[in-house]
Amino acid sequence: MKLVCDKAQLVEIINTVQRAIVPKTSFPILECIKIDADGAGHVVFTGNNIDLCIEYSVDCTVTEGGNIALASRMFGDIVRRLPEGSVSITVNPSNNVTKIKSGQSEFNIQGIEANEFPSAPILDEKFRFTLTQSALKRVIRKTIAFVAQNEGKKPILTGTLFEIKNNVLSLVSSDGHRLALAKEKIKETVEDNSFVVPGQTQRELLKILRDEDETVTVIVSDRNVLFDFGNYQVYSRLLDGEFLKYNSIISVQNKINVVAEKQSITDSLERALLLINEDISAKSENKVPVRLNVGYDKIELSCITSKGQVSDTVPVEMNEGDLTIGFNCRFLLDALSTCDEDKIRIDFSAPTSGCFIRGASGDESYLYMILPVRLYN
Repeated sequence: MKLVCDKAQLVEIINTVQRAIVPKTSFPILECIKIDADGAGHVVFTGNNIDLCIEYSVDCTVTEGGNIALASRMFGDIVRRLPEGSVSITVNPSNNVTKIKSGQSEFNIQGIEANEFPSAPILDEKFRFTLTQSALKRVIRKTIAFVAQNEGKKPILTGTLFEIKNNVLSLVSSDGHRLALAKEKIKETVEDNSFVVPGQTQRELLKILRDEDETVTVIVSDRNVLFDFGNYQVYSRLLDGEFLKYNSIISVQNKINVVAEKQSITDSLERALLLINEDISAKSENKVPVRLNVGYDKIELSCITSKGQVSDTVPVEMNEGDLTIGFNCRFLLDALSTCDEDKIRIDFSAPTSGCFIRGASGDESYLYMILPVRLYN
C-alpha cells in the first residue's frame, strides 16, 4: 500500500476515528486504526471497539492499494508531530513495516495484518431521520449528565432514550435520582419509534458534533444506529430493555412555583459546593445535601459539612406556599448549567417529591426533574 495525504486532513481523520478506540484491551487489534486504500484513490480509516465504530472516507493519491492496521496512539502521535505538508504512508507487504514520511522526517513502525480487524455493522434499516449537527449537539448536551454511570440493577439507564412522536425527537436520560428531557422537531415525516443509545457513544459524539447547520442522518436498525456525517460514519450498538415510563414522572402537578435568576442560584450553590468538595465523606453521593428553605419570596440555602457551614439567600418570585427540602448540590448545578435562559422556574410540591426545573419563559423544549435527599436535622 502506498498513499499520500495532506497532514492537516490526516490529523482531523485520526482525531475523529480515535474516538472509537479504547486505549488498553486484551485484543491488540482493537487498539489500532485500520487503513484501506484502493487503486482509485479512495481511502477508509476505521476505529472500532465493537460497541462503537467510526469510518472516515477520503480521497488521496494512491499508487498502490492495500490495507494495514496501525497502533492508534503511536500513529496519531507521529502524524501530529510531522512537519506541515504531504504525508506519505508506504507498507511493506512482506513484513507489514509501515514507513510514514513528511519532508525530511521519516518513521518506520510495525503494522498488523488487517484481516482480523472487525468490520463495521451491517444495518438492516428500519427508519431514518435528519437533524442539523447543532440541534443534535444541543439535545445531547442537555441530557448526557443525567445518564447513569454504572449498570447497577438497570443497565438500560446507562443510555439515553431517543423517542420520536409526532415528528418530535425527545431525548430522555435518568440515573434513577434525576431525569432530563430535551426535544427537537424533525422536519421530515417519521413514524413514531424509539431506541436507546449508550451514554459513551453520546459523549464521543459531543466531541465530534459542531455548532453548525450541516446535517447528520440517523439510520436505525434493530441492534445498531448509524450517525452519517457524509465523509464519516459513526456506528453504535443499541441497548436492549424497557426504559423508564417517564411521562408519568413529568406529568406531576406542582403547587409551589418559583422564578429566579439562574446565575444567582448557581453562584449560591457553587459556594456551598466549596465546602462539600473539601469534605471527603461528602463526595459520596447524597451524603451532604444542600438545604433549601423556600418561602416568602426567597430561597435560603444552607449546607453543613465537617469542614464548616455556609448559608445564603436568593430572592425569587413565587406564587404560594413554603417548604424545606434537601438536594444533591451537584445535581442541581448539572441542570442549571444547561438551562438556556437567564431566568429559570423551579416547581415544588412536597419535601419528599422531586422538583422540576425549566426556563421561565415557558420553553417546553427541555425539562429537568431531581429527587430530594432526606434531611435529618
